[in-house]
Amino acid sequence: RDVFKVDRQDDRAAARMHSAAFLEHLIKNSPKARGTALYLFFLGGLFDAWQSRHMSHSVRILLALRCYFFLRAWAAHIDAHPEHTRYRNFISRESFDIFQTICLSLISLITVYRDSFPDFPFLPWLHSTEPIEHIFGVLRLLKPDFTLYDFLLFLPRLAAFLQGAFSSMSTEERANRTAAGYWHQYSDDKGINLETLAKWPSDEDIARISERAAQD
Repeated sequence: RDVFKVDRQDDRAAARMHSAAFLEHLIKNSPKARGTALYLFFLGGLFDAWQSRHMSHSVRILLALRCYFFLRAWAAHIDAHPEHTRYRNFISRESFDIFQTICLSLISLITVYRDSFPDFPFLPWLHSTEPIEHIFGVLRLLKPDFTLYDFLLFLPRLAAFLQGAFSSMSTEERANRTAAGYWHQYSDDKGINLETLAKWPSDEDIARISERAAQD
């Protein structure tokens, strides 16, 4: 599915591009693509920071800041180069803004939970659009190009589908069933460590992490 009859909304195909195996293959077989490998490496770390069920919040902040500083340094390099422009030699302005927001919003959420809800674990993967994407994935099974009118008509069938056999499938079975679309992980609690997810770095810890991320 990654080559023939490509589904441009297949999340798993995108996730594989950030895997260690793919990055190793890219570096070994395409030496000129080292910059691409770095880009995928830092973004993959950012995505892991949002999705990991067991990672400490300090490590999440480190990965988010590494990606943030990488993007900022890359942009500064483009701006300083006399023959480069952001329009031709950089990611889109929208992507740049979104990635920076993803980096900083993760850190903001961690500090908000630390200061306002210290007794509750912070589960960053639930602060996402995945539940909505789940609905879209199921709707695409019913009709690939659905409209708002179709959505309203499908509501009873959608509810029955979500509460019926689909809800009893394993995560992998659900992923395969909706392969022509989204890959939903928000309900996956495998390997979750609630104790770790309720431990908070102090402002001093975050400052030290920021210095380390900038050096990395």
